[in-house]
Amino acid sequence: MAWRRGFTLAEAMIASVVLAIAVVGISSVLAASYKQSSVRGNTSTALALAQQLMEEISSRPMSVAAGQTDQPGWSTGHTDRTQYDTIGDYNGYTDTSGAVAADGATFDLGNGDAYTRTVSVQSNALPSGFSGTASDFVLVTVTVSMPHSQSLSISQLFTRTNLMRYRKDG
Repeated sequence: MAWRRGFTLAEAMIASVVLAIAVVGISSVLAASYKQSSVRGNTSTALALAQQLMEEISSRPMSVAAGQTDQPGWSTGHTDRTQYDTIGDYNGYTDTSGAVAADGATFDLGNGDAYTRTVSVQSNALPSGFSGTASDFVLVTVTVSMPHSQSLSISQLFTRTNLMRYRKDG
């Protein structure tokens, strides 16, 4: 009769330890990958929120047209962004928990995370090396605070230009 040889208890224990080490190693890599994916998703959402608000701000002029009355902005407690008529009206603006459109509608971000957008408007932001009137330059920075104490900022420099119209006689 031939004896069949099986695993000994020691061999089974060694195989279990090796398997446990492999599982722990793989799970830590998966956890890191998940966290990185989550951070990338938060960054993408924050960038979209910042760009949306910057686009809205860039649709406003630097100052009101001659003969028009300047409407109040955020710094005077006016929260209806549809009434903002200049870039400066956004200075100090902040909103939290998702995207808020100019008309007050909110967007569902789908992930339940809270994002806070803040706007800084710096007047007289003449870049070094440029000539011109400092009052013709405005620097706008939109900062979005994300979950997990992260933040993202985008900035845009606005300048006032004077267009001249030439008329050719004859």
